[in-house]
Amino acid sequence: MQSAWHVSGNKLERTHESDESISNDPRGLCHIWEEPRPNARYVIGHDPTVGITGWSRFSRIDGDHKTDNGAIEVFRVDGLREPIMKDGVHEIDEITKVPKFLYRDVQVAEYFAPIDAVESARVCNLLGRIYAGDAEDQCLLIFESYPGPGILTLQELLRLGYANLWQWELIADNVAEPTNHIGWRSWRESQKILWYRSRRHLLERRAKIYSPWLVAEYANAVIDLEKMRAKSAYGFHDDLMQAANMAFWCAHKWSYDAERTWEPVTESPVFEAQRAAPIIGEYRNYRDQWAEAIDGWD
Repeated sequence: MQSAWHVSGNKLERTHESDESISNDPRGLCHIWEEPRPNARYVIGHDPTVGITGWSRFSRIDGDHKTDNGAIEVFRVDGLREPIMKDGVHEIDEITKVPKFLYRDVQVAEYFAPIDAVESARVCNLLGRIYAGDAEDQCLLIFESYPGPGILTLQELLRLGYANLWQWELIADNVAEPTNHIGWRSWRESQKILWYRSRRHLLERRAKIYSPWLVAEYANAVIDLEKMRAKSAYGFHDDLMQAANMAFWCAHKWSYDAERTWEPVTESPVFEAQRAAPIIGEYRNYRDQWAEAIDGWD
């Protein structure tokens, strides 16, 4: 069941506003659907913004809803395990003979408001410690550090002693290796692959979303044909969508072979001519390379 809380310093205080008031303007409140669990794994996705310094829910003015929101999404990773059914029967994997299950990330909390990058870092610090889960002290946090005001978020998080921060990764040999850059680095290509992966994650029903505001952002998104990614339609925001997409990425550390598929696995090698074809700079002839590729086969 949803509950709404005011963020007050380093604690949350339950709001006494009516459901209608919250529905009309949900900004500046922490919306919680699930209390923290000590043995669960959580991630936070945060999209910081320049915002309005000093903004609060009690000092709203007409027109400030047009300002981008600093958005925070908290998910419990693989929080639901649902059986995969076919014709009313629980499917069994033909190779492993193990029942198939679908693991889903569960949205547990959300916060968004047109606050600046420093103030949103303080909210992240609070929620990250509340939803520490099996990380004991702070759950893993991913935020957009470049470009934009993310450097202010990083400075404030470090000042507050928040150290469990996601590091930018490079994929090498099918393994995602962290670099010394903290946070998500956003440009055309990174945003495109982030959207492709998140879209697949959602279409496969691998996320359970409770927030009607996050659902609305996904529903109202349009495709940017230049950048080949989803963006907000005119008059809408996409800050929650960006924060959720980063949380999905952070939760699963996607690389080329990260997704589990259910295609049959062959035990004998299959020759693929394309893989054996010579490449630029290859000095061996094609016949020698082909012979090497199949060396040792029965």
